[in-house]
Amino acid sequence: MMARMIDWPAAPDSEDGWYGALSAYADCLAAVQSALSEAEMARFLAVGALIYRNCCREEARERWTPEAMAAFHRKRHAGA
Repeated sequence: MMARMIDWPAAPDSEDGWYGALSAYADCLAAVQSALSEAEMARFLAVGALIYRNCCREEARERWTPEAMAAFHRKRHAGA
């Protein structure tokens, strides 16, 4: 599965960077959450948190407060 994700065609990097990608992941998860069990949902959320903590957190500390990140996600979702 990892090889498929790495090899999967994706849109070019956007100016939104990692936070746009993580926001898109959250949108995908929100779209299927009703089909997931609580345990499955918790696992997907844990993976998103792991990605954030390992790949994004340091830059986020420099640029975003948790409130600003949530506002960005709401704004992105409203504009979609």
